[in-house]
Amino acid sequence: MVAAIGMAGIAQTASAAGPPLPVAKNGNPVKVFASGVAIPTQIAFKGKVAFISGGAEGKVKGGLYYVKPGSTKPKRVPGTPRVAFGVTWHHGHLYVNVGTRILVLRGWTGSRFKHSRTLVGFKRSKFTSFSGLEFGPNGRLYTGVGVQFDAKAGNRAYANSVISIDKRSGKIRTVSTGLRQPWMLTFVKGIRSPYFSVLGQDTPKGTKAPDLIVKATQGANFGFPRCNWYNVKVCRKLHFTKPLLTFAAADPSPSPMGITAKGHKLFVAMFGNQSIMVTNTAGAKPKDFVTGFVAPALLAHYHAGYLYMGDLTGQVYRVKA
Repeated sequence: MVAAIGMAGIAQTASAAGPPLPVAKNGNPVKVFASGVAIPTQIAFKGKVAFISGGAEGKVKGGLYYVKPGSTKPKRVPGTPRVAFGVTWHHGHLYVNVGTRILVLRGWTGSRFKHSRTLVGFKRSKFTSFSGLEFGPNGRLYTGVGVQFDAKAGNRAYANSVISIDKRSGKIRTVSTGLRQPWMLTFVKGIRSPYFSVLGQDTPKGTKAPDLIVKATQGANFGFPRCNWYNVKVCRKLHFTKPLLTFAAADPSPSPMGITAKGHKLFVAMFGNQSIMVTNTAGAKPKDFVTGFVAPALLAHYHAGYLYMGDLTGQVYRVKA
């Protein structure tokens, strides 16, 4: 239930030789895909080139990175900001969340983009931040809007909601509301609504609000702040939309972050548990899939037979899944 990414100092904990490799429950070896991405949050592919968004927390700055085939050394994309919380590739364009703006980049030369424009942007005083980015089957760009207040509703634009954006005009539609901090998302083939990881509230002291996985259907209201899903009976009585999964509050908090799909399986990066867990679109009890991270896990992305994972050591790994 981290308010932002938090604990960024752990990004510096890896030794010069790199941390020990995590272990996958399917027996396949976990290998380093990229090393040195500050706070990796999301990854997207153009062919065999990977683009990775790196967040920011305190003195640690990330940005937009690219990794060429055969290399494990990421490079910063020239001319882009030193913070990026989400990234996705769609029809020849790279969409990048840089906080209060979403950029559209095109004309990749192999080392830079020729063109850049802002799809949508807000003044910092009027908006919190966008979160993960993915395109839905309707051709619209989906994202969440970051937390403003820990235990009460925000009053800035689109606070506590999932939104979709027209990729040409930048016009926004609200999809779901009542979500404290919708973070990352994924789409499942044949299902029109995205699945989101959601971070629950931390205060007041002793709060036992769970973290959530939700299916963000059009018009759904998940109840925040009137309902935080600790008292399920109250939430149902108020007719709020039920989450797919709840993760009971603990110390450290489970904090689901990156989420991705392989068929109807859902892989979730667990920040507090320092693992990747697997569930499904029916809400099956989550099980460990990859363990042994030495720092909180943030990134999870399935692509072309491999699960890509990242943690606060700055490592991005992959394993055949």
